[in-house]
Amino acid sequence: MFEFFRVWLLVLGSAMALAGTAMVLIAGTPLFAVAGRLLDRPFWGGGPDETTRRFQAWACSVTFATMAGWGLCLAFIAANAFATRQSWAWWAIAASVAVWYPLDTGRSLFHGVYVNALLNTALLLAVAVPLAFTFGEFH
Repeated sequence: MFEFFRVWLLVLGSAMALAGTAMVLIAGTPLFAVAGRLLDRPFWGGGPDETTRRFQAWACSVTFATMAGWGLCLAFIAANAFATRQSWAWWAIAASVAVWYPLDTGRSLFHGVYVNALLNTALLLAVAVPLAFTFGEFH
């Protein structure tokens, strides 16, 4: 069971790194239009002007770059220290999620970006499930 959840975290981290990188590359392009519309609604209703659209592309790019970096870190931890059951690996993943989730989700809810809060909750569950099932391996 441990190996299943370790690989789960490895695949999840790798997928986040790839998705984050892809989103950085398409932010501000027509390929980003669907996601852009989801972000437009809470802030601009119809749509932002060109200067705001450029700011939005930059803000999304740095956010997705952070996601790519965290995903890569998660994958490396899952492949190495988590695999050898080093307790700091479990705690590093748990602590990073404990800081990220309430801050990101709280601000998303405050600003009415409910789609981001929903995605965050799905990601929280995707990380919390393997952490819950592997807790005993580390403690």
